[in-house]
Amino acid sequence: MNKKIYLLAFIATLSLLCSCSRREADYVAENAPKVDAEFAYELAVKNVAIGPRSSGTLGALKSAKWIKEEIDNLGYQGEIREFRARTPEGMVTFRNVLASLAGKSDRFILIGCHYDTKKLAATPNFEGANDGASGVGLLLAMMRAIKEYETLPPLSLKFAFFDGEECFSSYSDTDGLFGSRHLVKEWKKDGSLKKCAAVIILDMVGDKDLTITIPSGANEALRKKILKIALNQKTSAYFAKNDTDSMDDHTPFQNEGIPTIDLIDFEFGPSNFYWHTEADSIDKICPESLGVVGDAALTLIWSISH
Repeated sequence: MNKKIYLLAFIATLSLLCSCSRREADYVAENAPKVDAEFAYELAVKNVAIGPRSSGTLGALKSAKWIKEEIDNLGYQGEIREFRARTPEGMVTFRNVLASLAGKSDRFILIGCHYDTKKLAATPNFEGANDGASGVGLLLAMMRAIKEYETLPPLSLKFAFFDGEECFSSYSDTDGLFGSRHLVKEWKKDGSLKKCAAVIILDMVGDKDLTITIPSGANEALRKKILKIALNQKTSAYFAKNDTDSMDDHTPFQNEGIPTIDLIDFEFGPSNFYWHTEADSIDKICPESLGVVGDAALTLIWSISH
């Protein structure tokens, strides 16, 4: 009889602890930083103003230097890591731009985007406002929100602006995702990859007609979290599950068994008509969409370790 009493008491205590833990997580999530959507949009406009930014071009170099300068201005220490890789068009120089923020743990979350634009022969002045600049603008704005927040994040944070996400011909093990694949190799070599708790990728996040279509390959726990966050923030209308997976800068990390989620709007225009066309222009994105994704992503970062 006494054993039953002890067991019931243990279950009740465990239930109370779990309830407290959930309440703590909800509190942390509700009090996560908020992004300045107008600032994110202004940065996207500045990135577009650089011009086409396909990998290996002067535009890509200018973009990398500009991103590092913006990172430094935010109080971080930006770093450009240059490397060369073979592509269908020969050897190309790529540049990842990285920064970090120490949290309460040496385990970390990586938040990334790509800054390169697709090389389009038929559209030499391709702006890449959504597919490239929107992620850059939002990630920089999120970095400012995090830096200005009153408390450290639960986990350390690393930020990556990837070069070479776009493929030259067609995606394969040797074409596309150059920057993210290179960073995985670097982190495997120095042991950092073992401390990576999660990866969040921002790609095409500024569409005025926003629908973040989360690929099926996303970590299920992260996908459930972001959908719950959207529900709590009353932005569920802008988030949906995608029945198919996608290749993006999360893929090399996903292949190493790291929990990943790709926040991507792959319904850009009717039947995705604007994607990789001259229609991907600055007038197609807006601050409001950047704010929706930014606030959800910041809340996800703050809630992951809880």
